Amino acid sequence: MQNQHQRGFVFRQENCVGCGACTVACQIHNELPENVRFRKVDRYEVQKGDGIVDVWLSHSCMHCSNPACLMVCPAQAYTLRHDGLVVLDREKCTGCGLCVSACPYDAVAMIDTDGKAAKCNMCIELIDQGKNPACVDGCPVQCLKSDNVNQVLAQKTSASKQGVGYGDCLTKPNMVIIKERS
Repeated sequence: MQNQHQRGFVFRQENCVGCGACTVACQIHNELPENVRFRKVDRYEVQKGDGIVDVWLSHSCMHCSNPACLMVCPAQAYTLRHDGLVVLDREKCTGCGLCVSACPYDAVAMIDTDGKAAKCNMCIELIDQGKNPACVDGCPVQCLKSDNVNQVLAQKTSASKQGVGYGDCLTKPNMVIIKERS
């Protein structure tokens, strides 16, 4: 059954310049150690006409509808909120690392200082105040936002769950790629 309130990231892949400002904004907001990234920006070389162009993919936790991290966690440290956000309770985490191995998006990290898992929660403390996640506000070209995934897919013909470096899978990820320049 589809969650009608499912929130996810909406990414305008063709507009992304790969600057990494979203990653930095996330690191600062979440006070992450230098070696931990909740949001990553990957570069892909894609054939276009007679040449090759760089295409970027900004990604973090996909807040999957069928989250592998939640399924494998023996401590039941993961929950699925009413809006579909996958949240980790670090107090319950035992540091077994099963969630790190299970995530197909490399979205869960182990923190060296306490040996526990950590991941993007889409800045729920900001979302609950009606604000944007830090990565969204950190993007200088405004190619990233947080929205109701089902509404975006229904309203925009250029929206899909497919893009360079990203595709739908068994975990039912909730990121939407907009394939149009703005």
